[in-house]
Amino acid sequence: MPKHSGPGYQNSLAPCSAAWYIPAVDAKREALILKISGSDVEGVIDEVATELPVRLVLNGEPLVTLLCTPTELKELAVGFLLSEGILRDKAAIRKLEVSGSDPAVLIELADMPADWEKMFEKKTISSGCGKGITFTSYRTDLDRRNEAKGSSMSLNDIRILLRTFRNISALYLETGGVHSAALSDGKDILFFSEDIGRHNAVDKLIGKAFLQEVSVENKILLTSGRVTSEIMTKAGRNNFPILISRAAPSCMAVSYAEDNGITLVGFARGDRMNIYTWPDRIRMT
Repeated sequence: MPKHSGPGYQNSLAPCSAAWYIPAVDAKREALILKISGSDVEGVIDEVATELPVRLVLNGEPLVTLLCTPTELKELAVGFLLSEGILRDKAAIRKLEVSGSDPAVLIELADMPADWEKMFEKKTISSGCGKGITFTSYRTDLDRRNEAKGSSMSLNDIRILLRTFRNISALYLETGGVHSAALSDGKDILFFSEDIGRHNAVDKLIGKAFLQEVSVENKILLTSGRVTSEIMTKAGRNNFPILISRAAPSCMAVSYAEDNGITLVGFARGDRMNIYTWPDRIRMT
């Protein structure tokens, strides 16, 4: 690749052009960039995480458009509906398929909550990537206090899990542009998902476990991103007793964790971590 020598440089690969949308299913794309190293300026090919708008169509009606990495889309849709309180039983899923032309996830549910349409009359612009939207973050009637027993783990267990978690994402190592989420039994990582949005990564993980009929109750949720109230509500509504993040929590996340009986661990990196709530689940030896 020749070095850049003038102002006429253009990114001819146009990684977010409309051509990407048909059919964009890859988690990463190539982009022509200017790489600066000291006084050297060079045009090189780099890999970036794919981002696409994906529509969720529920019972024939468009519900929401999610900006996401276009992988594990069925899992994303299911996890989103679980976290929003719309889906409660796998037997309610009558249809679940991905339409590649839009792209869209088409899902049909039986036994919808009687007030489900009212749930979506108001939306909250979340603190997530791309100004994500949630509809039910502040519906406390959907929340339940976590009284799970026997989910104790040691500080060393957390450190071992974090080492595995940090290195498992090949897409992050290649692009540096995605968040990760993992489900653990306290010893091993059972499921792993990644996405440009930290909310999407958690929803994909929850949906994946649900579709494979693996309960997340009494399991550990790990996330690479900062923990805000929306992430905590996803953890609470799916009955995770422990949430561990490599990043910081917000004050609302800490309050939610305290009120709903969730052990919240943040800034978990190397030998360091902060335990914000319910430390009794963590053995200090």
